[in-house]
Amino acid sequence: MIRASVKISAILLAAALLYSPPSPVAIAQTKVPLLFVQTAKNVAFKDGVLTLQEVAPATVFFSERPKRLVGHVRNDLFLKHWAEGKNSFKSDPPNAVLSVFNETARPSGAVVVLSNPRLDGKNLLYDARVLKGSLPTTGAESTLFIDGNVSDGAPCENYDTGDPSNYPCWAQNAFDDHDGR
Repeated sequence: MIRASVKISAILLAAALLYSPPSPVAIAQTKVPLLFVQTAKNVAFKDGVLTLQEVAPATVFFSERPKRLVGHVRNDLFLKHWAEGKNSFKSDPPNAVLSVFNETARPSGAVVVLSNPRLDGKNLLYDARVLKGSLPTTGAESTLFIDGNVSDGAPCENYDTGDPSNYPCWAQNAFDDHDGR
């Protein structure tokens, strides 16, 4: 009985040692179209400036099939990435949809073009041009969905600190080859 337990333990240990999950940076260096999501407690729009107030400290990103990459990048690094590469958001400003929660009515939304991003404390500001819908002068919880781009590198590239508890950027495959479709 003990001998069988030792064999099973040895097999499990060998399997664990053979399995090596992809590193966050190695996955992120794969060039895939990424989509971005930012959330905030409140939103304001005045004089062409969209302000995500008390914005979450990280931007979520993901890719579509077949790569299915998911991750988070600190907002300051997301903004640094904004202007990098030949196909950057700075050279080709992205479209985005802002969805604003409303406790007394249906959520509202607008399609905008974003440019000139900047952080101001816990707020994230964009110059925004409305393409469709209307932006409220003030609003409650909101989510900004930003069209993706294929750049010269994903947001996590070159940001590995070596300390897994202090990653400024984290990414992984949403599914391995055996999960999902």
